[in-house]
Amino acid sequence: MFRRSVFVAAVVLAPTGLLVLAAPQAANAVVIGHGTAMCNVIQGAGTVSPGLTPAGSPGGVKINFHATIGSPAGALCGGTVTSPAGDHVRGGSLVGSGYYNAPIPTANGSSCSNFAGPDIVGQIKVTISWTMTGPPIANTVVVYKLNHATVVGAGVDTITLKAPSGTAVKTGSFATGLLNTTKLKTTLPGPACGPGPWSSFGINGGNVSM
Repeated sequence: MFRRSVFVAAVVLAPTGLLVLAAPQAANAVVIGHGTAMCNVIQGAGTVSPGLTPAGSPGGVKINFHATIGSPAGALCGGTVTSPAGDHVRGGSLVGSGYYNAPIPTANGSSCSNFAGPDIVGQIKVTISWTMTGPPIANTVVVYKLNHATVVGAGVDTITLKAPSGTAVKTGSFATGLLNTTKLKTTLPGPACGPGPWSSFGINGGNVSM
């Protein structure tokens, strides 16, 4: 999210009669939201590289994804925004990128059974932009590291990023709360996948809780 900052320079008459420009000050600074926010993931898409196959290839898996968040029929998201007072979350969007490590250095992280199983998050950064009923608030940024068993395949893969296990370090809005979950229901095939490679996927559900 790009926000335009407005700067105002004040003109001050010094005792000597000279005009002095005061230092510029930022107006409409971004507000940090406090409390909790819980939204459904509506839809999105992503990629994994290398693509998943039954055998896979040595090394880890890079992942990128983006999605819209909100609530059905335009309802407000859950949670309670305590500051700014009276503000509510309508929805927003999220974008994430990072990588998974294979469970051991010699394993094939991009095999369907390892990805939906013992692969470990190396680092995945998720940025959530919020749409509010009132004053806008800063994004929430979550950096996940060393999280285990985040992908479960039951027909298709569901990715659930949270801590524990591992860590989830939040900055920006809702950073002081304990909630840190990003859950994505994807169209990636589960452990018993076909030949592939499966590189692109859709996102058709899930939730974020911050």
